[in-house]
Amino acid sequence: MHKQATVDAAKRSILRVHELIHCIFTGEAEAAHAALQQLMPLFSEDFSMVATSGQVVGLHQVEQAFARAAGSKPGLRMEVSDMEPVWQDGSHIAMRYRETHHLNGLSTVRCSVVLLHCAEQAVRWNYLHETALA
Repeated sequence: MHKQATVDAAKRSILRVHELIHCIFTGEAEAAHAALQQLMPLFSEDFSMVATSGQVVGLHQVEQAFARAAGSKPGLRMEVSDMEPVWQDGSHIAMRYRETHHLNGLSTVRCSVVLLHCAEQAVRWNYLHETALA
């Protein structure tokens, strides 16, 4: 995969993951469960992340958190913007993006950096670091 194709695949993956997360947060039980089943294979087995709280969590904890959050935020609107590569080496890429949540008249913003492996068959999330901005 050439450089621009890797960037494009990474952007599509970021949008897809957030589409599924939105469905988990806002969907009825069955739809939220289906979205979670589609979401989890997008993460590598050794995925970890630093949440906005500063806590480091692994794949199993992420799955549990999403399962508990299913349907918990009806009315949530999510925006992903400012996606840009910050590092790339072959099929591996680090992307920075801004994520904004709108719920009940309040907005929260975070800046995230994700490390992805973009293979011909699939894009896998290896690591995510979120920083709360507002």
